[in-house]
Amino acid sequence: MDIDRLRKRQKANDGHGIFSKLTEPLISRILSFLSTKDAVRTSVLSKKWRYRWTIVTKLDLNDSLLYSGKKTSAKQYFVNFVYRALLLTKCPSFESFSLAIANKYDVSLLNSWISSVLNWGVKNLRINSLHSDLPFSALTSHFLFNSINLEELVLEMYHCSIVVPTNYFYLGHLKFLKLNGITFTLEDSGCSESLKLSFPVLKEFETINCAWLIANGITVEAPLLERVFIDHYPEYLFSGPDKCAIKFSASCLKEFTYHGHGDITQDVVLLDSSSANNASANIILYKDSYVETGTRVILLLKQLYQVLAQSRVDFLPSFNMLSHLELGLVTWEVLLGLLQKSPILKRLVFKGLSEFDPERLNFAIVPYCFVSSLQILKFGNVQGYEHELCLAKFMMENCLVLERMSFSLDSRFRESKALEEFKEKLLSFRKGSVNFAFVEFSYNY
Repeated sequence: MDIDRLRKRQKANDGHGIFSKLTEPLISRILSFLSTKDAVRTSVLSKKWRYRWTIVTKLDLNDSLLYSGKKTSAKQYFVNFVYRALLLTKCPSFESFSLAIANKYDVSLLNSWISSVLNWGVKNLRINSLHSDLPFSALTSHFLFNSINLEELVLEMYHCSIVVPTNYFYLGHLKFLKLNGITFTLEDSGCSESLKLSFPVLKEFETINCAWLIANGITVEAPLLERVFIDHYPEYLFSGPDKCAIKFSASCLKEFTYHGHGDITQDVVLLDSSSANNASANIILYKDSYVETGTRVILLLKQLYQVLAQSRVDFLPSFNMLSHLELGLVTWEVLLGLLQKSPILKRLVFKGLSEFDPERLNFAIVPYCFVSSLQILKFGNVQGYEHELCLAKFMMENCLVLERMSFSLDSRFRESKALEEFKEKLLSFRKGSVNFAFVEFSYNY
């Protein structure tokens, strides 16, 4: 019994000895995985650890987590907490600073915090202020554009104006850039040169609802850039000088995405478009566009003529229980992709088929439902085109358990010879078909 107690005491002493021998850098590393609030809470559990949180390599500050907004002194409590955190932190190499604010504060106060952190040489900076304006002061802008350590920059703002002090700046270590709600202007509005942004190791460039009020355009020099994402919402669309061209000098581009909601606000130019032939392009316009937008779309597409279009159907899950499928106007690629993902489909209805090259049917993999379960097919808005006829023939030849094929012909072409020829050819295909499906025709009105 005494031996067991002795062993337990020895183990406890050994554990305490190991824990007490932890170096300050290791303690700092451990605490850095916690939010600043939790790091402080952890430190006060022991007198010896009371001020250990001051050597953490990151600060994560969020006013919605640090206090309840119902208290009258809550805002001042958060301000005091931030000041103490910035004042007492002793880490010589600052890794990360994150500030998320859901309440309104004095703009000069916020700028003093951000500029101080930038002056320390922070590597990762994240600012989230989606509920109030936060214009950057001249000092904050100066420290931002002269940061030599910055590797990751995320600014998510309700509205933030940043004055660029020069027409050229260089961020040599920046790898990830995400900007939301930022308006950029040049300090020297009369400058005749374009703005050049040099990011030698940048991998990702993302902007959401950003405006570049720079009349002579922007050039992003990023030889290692792999991903570009640009998004604009209708309420944030701008007019006037923000429609300057934005040019990308990027020879390693893998993914390009533009989300437009009725307009493309600026020309987008890929200076190394020929080297982006392995990239995927995704251009989305949600509303009818103006003629000017159409011109910009054409300009962009011409640069991406060698770019690979990423297939959306590749990411579809399997619909193992789907037996009835109705579609509107659909492309051949999407239709085939859905059929291949629906192994027990019994009934298929679609209202129209976009034009495609019938030769593609020669290389198509026959969906499993064609040979096992598909019994009813309904084609809508048939106009007698060759691709419609070829698809009908393809299905007639490969749907082994088909019972009924219905064709709703477009009444606008009722007197057209094309529809008559369509019916005649289709019925001739039926004679050589392996199935005994009933074929019927009607007109839509």
